[in-house]
Amino acid sequence: MVAKLGCQPGVSQVQLSTLMFASAQATVYDDLHMGDFIAVVVKFTNQKTEYADGGELHTCTWLGGQHSTPHPHGDALLAVAGADHNISVISIVEARVIALLQGHTRDVVDMSACANKPGLVVSLAKDGNARVWDVPQQLCMSSYNTDASCLAVSPNGAFFVTGSKKGALHSYQIATRQQQPVPSSSDRKPQAALGSIEREQLNMECSSSGRHTETIDCMQFLCHNRLATKSVDGRMCVWDMAAWKQLSSWKVPSCTVGGGWASRCRFGCTPDGAYICVGNTTGDVYVYDTSDGKRMTHVAPIKVSAPVRACGLSPDCRHLLAVIGNGFIFRFEYRKPDAEVSNKENSDTNMIESDNE
Repeated sequence: MVAKLGCQPGVSQVQLSTLMFASAQATVYDDLHMGDFIAVVVKFTNQKTEYADGGELHTCTWLGGQHSTPHPHGDALLAVAGADHNISVISIVEARVIALLQGHTRDVVDMSACANKPGLVVSLAKDGNARVWDVPQQLCMSSYNTDASCLAVSPNGAFFVTGSKKGALHSYQIATRQQQPVPSSSDRKPQAALGSIEREQLNMECSSSGRHTETIDCMQFLCHNRLATKSVDGRMCVWDMAAWKQLSSWKVPSCTVGGGWASRCRFGCTPDGAYICVGNTTGDVYVYDTSDGKRMTHVAPIKVSAPVRACGLSPDCRHLLAVIGNGFIFRFEYRKPDAEVSNKENSDTNMIESDNE
């Protein structure tokens, strides 16, 4: 099983949506409008159609920013992809696929979008082929063969960063001059269209003990020009992309190396990038402070010992969600201790009495 949890960008104070992959299904949940409950918003099954072969899903990403939509209250678009080599763009309002991006010849294993450039999505296939897409036009604008195991698009959409199986980081600049779109047919050689993509190895300043030495399986840009990366051995790093140096590094306990694409554990973070949640191969979930790597909390499910596939934090840090094992979603809720609540109530009461005097 492969899973991923994600928060829809741009509406973090209004709606938190999480997504889980189980076989060929993707489900969007609303975690903020139903009190203590979670509501199913959309359930998508990647079935075979006249346009696509369907199959297991591996990855997803919200298409950030505002989209042109006929719906009076707006819409949210979610891109999903997997074994059928295609990228399906789902309208949450219409609960159907409204665009199909075709061109990859192997399973799509990772995707990343840019909030400041709504039409820009970068995808990665199992063979290392990375493609830059213009979603509104349903066109592949450029293609590049890499040794990447995961990727993330910068907040301004000017470049994307990849992590490799050897723990190396590379940056690919995306130019903006218009040329011809890349052919989607697999028997034609791709040619650059949205300009060329120039590769640059990122030689970040860091200690030898804090460097990645295993496959990097997840990365995500944080606010203030920071990049968070994770390798399969549990090594977490936060990088300053402006100063080209490491800000913090720590090790998640009990992470087993190996297992391939299907055993990846994707981490999650708060919208402000202050906290990261991540799990291990035994079902434990941890929350860390990104500034110094300090462990803030540790939770674990009862009577379940299985790998954590993905994690997610609500914007207010009240809810921590984790996909554990084959299809189980656990939601942990933070509640203030009774003593703290009692002190707050007493304080509020004293303030009210004081105002009445």
